[in-house]
Amino acid sequence: MHALPRPVYLAILPLLMMLSPAVSAETLNAEQVKTLFSDKTVEYRHEKLGFEFVVYHAPDGTLRGTRDGQLMSELQWSVNEHGELCIAYNRNQRCYPIMRDDGKYKKYTVDDNGKRKILLTYRRFIDGNPNDF
Repeated sequence: MHALPRPVYLAILPLLMMLSPAVSAETLNAEQVKTLFSDKTVEYRHEKLGFEFVVYHAPDGTLRGTRDGQLMSELQWSVNEHGELCIAYNRNQRCYPIMRDDGKYKKYTVDDNGKRKILLTYRRFIDGNPNDF
């Protein structure tokens, strides 16, 4: 197989880039988030703190599972009207958008400058509660 001469490659590169599908993040809506999480066991990683989680999102809104292999207290989960996944703990509730980015699901925070920062990366969604949490 022969390589293209550099001038030919440079000339067709913009055309090749236009033909390549664009990869961009998509924010999920409320129905998509509910479908993705309800009655699913989810494996994910907290990117900043390095914790590994395996949790079951029960259809009744309870959240049970482990953090780094240790059982966690039962929490509550819900999806708000903006499509954000909300987790309630210690009388606090935090809600964040869920995005599909490069084929992976991620939870982001947005800083004061509007820049997204990855909070969690979801690795796997398993139907039901196989770990019996």
